[in-house]
Amino acid sequence: MNTTFFASNNTAIRQLVNAAWQVEGTPSYRHETILPKGVIELVFSFSKEPAFSHSFTDQKINTPRCFINGMNNMPLYLKTPAHQFFFGVELNPLAVKKLLAVSPGVFLNSVTDLTLISNDFDGLWHQLAEAGSFQQRVTIIHQWAGKKQSTFSEQELAFSSYLHDTSPAGAVTGLASRFCYSIRQLSRKSNDLFGMSTESLISYKRYLHSVRWLHHSNESLTSVGYECGFYDQAHFIREFRDYTGITPGDYRRQKSDMPAHLFG
Repeated sequence: MNTTFFASNNTAIRQLVNAAWQVEGTPSYRHETILPKGVIELVFSFSKEPAFSHSFTDQKINTPRCFINGMNNMPLYLKTPAHQFFFGVELNPLAVKKLLAVSPGVFLNSVTDLTLISNDFDGLWHQLAEAGSFQQRVTIIHQWAGKKQSTFSEQELAFSSYLHDTSPAGAVTGLASRFCYSIRQLSRKSNDLFGMSTESLISYKRYLHSVRWLHHSNESLTSVGYECGFYDQAHFIREFRDYTGITPGDYRRQKSDMPAHLFG
């Protein structure tokens, strides 16, 4: 399996596109579990056989050749094809409405065919499929996004980046003060950008922070829970299991080279 990743350093483009990735080859695994990662991705499949068959909650479908995988707060279970070739684009939540003319919150826990949103994605898929390299695909995406560039306020950009910045999860009143929103405005923004209430968003950030610590450090589970703002170990285990179906200890034992991805 060959995996390539590119993080955009173009300031204007990065307001819309955080990163791009490509996976191509024959996997050694047949099943993949993607735990919640706090990202929204456009995914383009160039596999000759059907794309992933997956089960998301009680929904079982074959993924289309180009789709948006919304922000997830529950695991995505995948049965992988014998050979796979995917190109993905990680979007800034704030950019989804600009690029797709749909609020990103509506894609929570869903996989949606992009051609149902706009016929333009069929043409974009063909452009990407005909490109000869990963870097050419990145250039195509940058050109596509660049045509729809917009100016966002620092306030909007800061809130859109909240899940992945290094700040503590905080509390509702603290977040409202930090981003200069009223509590009611903050609630509307949270639902629009992330599809979650403010309280759920704060809990989600604690969880995402804990995944990063579990994956990249050897700190004890008690230390990780404390660092990420959980009240105690029971609180940490309960919330982590709510998002993943497994305990923090299970994750550390099963983790792969890719954060939040488990293979079997």
